[in-house]
Order: sequence, then structure tokens, then C-alpha cells
Amino acid sequence: MYGSSSGTGSIAVPTAVPKGLQLKTWTSPEGTQVTAVFKGTAGSRGFPVSADGSYMYTLPSGTSAMFTTQKLSGFPAPVVSGLKPKQGIPRAKFTISGSHFGDAQGLGTVRFGKLLAEIDSWSDTSISAYVPSGLPVGTYKVSVNGAGGADAGGATFDGIDLGPALSRAGWTATTSDTSPYDDGPTNMLDGNSDTRYSSGTGQYDGLWIQIDMGQTQTFDKILLDSGSNIGDYARSADVYVSTNGTDWTKVSSIADGQRVESSRNERL
Repeated sequence: MYGSSSGTGSIAVPTAVPKGLQLKTWTSPEGTQVTAVFKGTAGSRGFPVSADGSYMYTLPSGTSAMFTTQKLSGFPAPVVSGLKPKQGIPRAKFTISGSHFGDAQGLGTVRFGKLLAEIDSWSDTSISAYVPSGLPVGTYKVSVNGAGGADAGGATFDGIDLGPALSRAGWTATTSDTSPYDDGPTNMLDGNSDTRYSSGTGQYDGLWIQIDMGQTQTFDKILLDSGSNIGDYARSADVYVSTNGTDWTKVSSIADGQRVESSRNERL
């Protein structure tokens, strides 16, 4: 059972026990193991959770229920042991390593100060999440609560700014594949995160995008941002530069893409 203060908790599909009774065990936010036995065949039961931590359960007519609680003080506490990377930009992915987080997220949270991070995946030893959107530049304590709500400690993270972008005036974009709909390569350069470029096909080795800057430029970072199309990021990519459009030099690569990807190389 998982529930928040003044919210609604629920018991998942129970296990059958003798004499028409049904049994289900769950963990409360306070780290208490609760066992409920009730009569009936419904797949779930719901009840409100009050602000003081008490529970109210209304029995249907003609049914009965028994509740018991057991402290889980002997269970190992969740612990954070590492965070990678230790710096990044808003909406970038990071991973927290540790132990006893819980097999599923449940009541688990990750916060940058007071800002909640969006969880990508959760396991007993690893949490993958995204830096909160709009996070200001600065140093933050990333605090973690395990699946049962217990404090797991935290780590330090530096929110960074990539600095001002180059003007894209006069730039042109060409691609190996283009969708027949209104989402061509010019959308990559319009500065609007609500528009997008689509290849019209799945990603494959050899698909390419070429940006002609119109003149020699000096830069050391490239930001790939999928905007609101959070599933349409480049899974991997190689970055090449050229001064004449014929001779190309590989300067960077992306091995494990994500929604917001910063490719860096001081030689660009």
C-alpha cells in the first residue's frame, strides 16, 4: 500500500487464505509493516490516509476485516553511495548508486533542494532521474528518500550553464532523411522547443544531419535538446567538423543519448 497524507491508499490484489478470508501485507510510509485480512473477492480495497498518519477503512455490509502492524526497525536503511555525473544542466539525466532503495519507487523521492526530480528508473541499488527543469546555476544537495519514505542521505550536485549560444542567423540544415510532414530540418534552427525535426524513419547507423554555419565559427560545446518530444532523442551520434564541407574530422561522440545532451571538445 502506498499513499500520501490526506490522499488515498489502496491494497493491491490480495492472496487467498482459508475460509473465504484474504490476506495482504504492505509497508507504510513510516516504515511499518501492515497485514490486512478481509472477507470478499474484490481485487482491491481503498481508504483515505489522514494527516496524523491514521487510516480509516470502511467495511462493506456483511464483511469483516482484521489489521495488524509490525515495526520494520530491523530492516536495513537506504543509503546513497554515489552520484554521476556530479554536474549538469536542467533536464539532463543522472544516476544515483547505493543500497536498499527498494525494488520499486513507491514513496521514494529525489530532490534538488526543494525541487523534485523526475524519476526515469528505480531499483534497490540504482536510481536514474532528470535534473529539474529550470534549475538555477548553483550547488545543490541531492537528497533521496527510499521506497518506504526513509531518508537515504544524499550527495552534492553542481547546476551549470553552458553560456550564450551562437547566433544561428544564416545557418542552413540538411539531412539524410526528412519526414513528408511539416517537421523538416529548419525546425532544428528556429529556437522553438515546441517544433521539431523528424527523419520520418527510425534511427539507424548512417543517418546524418549537416549544419552549414555560413562562416568559420569557434565553439567547444554542442547541445542536442529534444524539447517536449522527450522520447525522440539521438541514442548515439558522432560529431564531425569541416571548414570546406568535404574534409571532415571527428571531434566528439555520444555513446548513450538522452533528452538533453551536451557534446564537448576543446578542439572544435
